[in-house]
Amino acid sequence: MNGLALNLILALVWALFLGEVSLRSLGLGFLLGFGVLWLFHGALGTERYIRSVLGTLRLSGYFVRELVRANVVMAQLALKPQPHLNQMIVAVPLQLRHASSLTLLAAMTGLMPGTVTLGFSQERDTMYVHAAGMASYEAVVESVRSIEQRMLWIIGKEGE
Repeated sequence: MNGLALNLILALVWALFLGEVSLRSLGLGFLLGFGVLWLFHGALGTERYIRSVLGTLRLSGYFVRELVRANVVMAQLALKPQPHLNQMIVAVPLQLRHASSLTLLAAMTGLMPGTVTLGFSQERDTMYVHAAGMASYEAVVESVRSIEQRMLWIIGKEGE
């Protein structure tokens, strides 16, 4: 059975057990159900679901942290009388290949202050990024690769 479906069933069973089907009891049941699925992932066959959920939380946390950090850096640059923006266009080699994965990567990269995703190569193996306020070429590549690696962890190493 699908991990998400099993988690939803466990949440509903929990809410019915409490005798109150509310958003609060369903939410608590969902969290408890996830804990059960995590504890018994080997027996229930929910490894992929657990990996996806934890990977999504990990990616979201990293993205929010980097978004705040990048906003602080851009605000500091904006407040300087003579800002040194260090603008560059960078070609970042990619492992992701699937269109939806590339779209999500481009959107997340474009949301970071000081970066704009320009596009992809014909083969979809390189993403072009305009960056301002970054220390070096390597810093831009590392920033994009860090997001990409977290996405690869969620969807698996096949890059789809």
